[in-house]
Amino acid sequence: WDTYRSHIHSDFRVVESNSLPFSGTYPGIDGFLQLIEQVFSMFSEFNAVPGAITAGDDRVIVIVDLKMTGLKSGKTIDTQLTEVFKFKGEKLIEIRPFYFDTKLIESIL
Repeated sequence: WDTYRSHIHSDFRVVESNSLPFSGTYPGIDGFLQLIEQVFSMFSEFNAVPGAITAGDDRVIVIVDLKMTGLKSGKTIDTQLTEVFKFKGEKLIEIRPFYFDTKLIESIL
């Protein structure tokens, strides 16, 4: 995490969709760690495999294949999300995930 901290902006945040049970804005490293803890507490399996990656002036976009199993339901789904990483100068300032089907994710929780 020390290496990660050196690459993030002081105003870093992760912004999750309002249609997810872990919706909201998570500021700083502490917010990011809180989000990770919350998400992984809902799934017995959460496998993310990065696929296509593209970059522009201040953003990197990654398409991610997901396989997730709900902890309570035991149901497994395969889906995708696109994560947009925004930079300010050399530092990461925001991660904004776009899930293909948020209702599908909620259906296994």
